[in-house]
Amino acid sequence: MSIMLPRRTALASALGLLAGAAAAEEASFPARPIRLIYPFAPGVGDGLARSVAEAAREWLGQPIVVENKPGANTMIGAEAAARAPKDGYTLGWVATSTLALNPHFYPDIPYQPRDFAPLTLVYRAPVAFAAAADVPGEGFAGVLDYLRAHPGQPFGSVGNGSTPHLVMELLQSRTEVRMVNVAYRGEQAALSDLITGRIPFYAGSLNTLLPHREGRRFRVLALSAPERLGAAPEVPTFAELGHPDLVVRYWHGICAPAGTPPGVQRILAGALEKAVRSKLVQARATPDMALDPVSLGDFAAVITQDNDFYGRLIRERHISIT
Repeated sequence: MSIMLPRRTALASALGLLAGAAAAEEASFPARPIRLIYPFAPGVGDGLARSVAEAAREWLGQPIVVENKPGANTMIGAEAAARAPKDGYTLGWVATSTLALNPHFYPDIPYQPRDFAPLTLVYRAPVAFAAAADVPGEGFAGVLDYLRAHPGQPFGSVGNGSTPHLVMELLQSRTEVRMVNVAYRGEQAALSDLITGRIPFYAGSLNTLLPHREGRRFRVLALSAPERLGAAPEVPTFAELGHPDLVVRYWHGICAPAGTPPGVQRILAGALEKAVRSKLVQARATPDMALDPVSLGDFAAVITQDNDFYGRLIRERHISIT
C-alpha cells in the first residue's frame, strides 16, 4: 500500500534535503584547487595576487591558481569571473576600474557590480600629483597660482577614465584650474616624459615616483591619501592643503560570482582576510599600499560608495573616454 504525502510536507522534505546537501558541500569546501582570474597582464602587479593566493592555502587547505586574463580595461577577466559557476571555485581579482568606473564609461559592459559577491578588499593606494622641476611656483599653492595663470597645462596619467585622471578632474573642479589629461600606455612612459621635461605634470602611483626622487627632476606636490605616508613623509595630503574631499584612493580586491553560497563566501573571505594580513603578503606590498582586508558586506559598501561617487563626478565633469 502506498501512502500519499501532503504536497506541503513533500515540498518541505525536498527543501530539507537540498539544504542538507548544501550544508554538506559547504562543510567540505574547498575540495579541489581554486582559480583566481587576474585581469591584468603577467608582471603587472600579479606578484601580490600570487602572494595572497599562496598565503591563503594555509587556511583553505587547497591551492589558489592565479590565471592572467588581461584586456579591455579588466573587462575580459571580470566577465569570465562573473559568468563562472557559482560554487566558489572561480574567483575574480577586481579593481576600482572594474566595478566603480567601467560601468559609467562603457554602455555595452558585459557585467554589472551586482554580478559579483565581494569577498575582501586587498589594498588601497593614493594618487600622487607631481610637477617637473622647472615648473614655476613654490609648493602646491604656488603651482596652483601658475596653473590659474596658464590654463590648459597637460598632465600625464595611465589613461582616460583612470583613477588618476578622475582625481585630477576632481582637483580641477575644486581649485578652478584647467588642465588636459594626456593618456599614456603605462606609468613608466609618463614618468619618463616628466623627468625629461616633455610633460610638466604627472598623476599616478607614488610607488612609480619613489625610486627617482634623488635626482630632484620633479616635485611630488600632494597625495590623495587620508594622511601622510611613511615612505614620503615630506609630501602633504590634499586634505591638509585645504581640500578634504580629495581623499581618494584606488583599490584592488577579490570577488566571487554573485549567487555563491553564503557559507562558501564566509570561508573564502575568512581565509583571504588572514592571507592579506600575513607576513608573506605584507612583504610584497609596495610602500604606498595600505593593506586593508575589508570583507563581505563592508567591501560591498566600498564598491557602492565609489560607484556612486565616480558616477557623479563623471556626469558633472562630462568625462568621456572616447
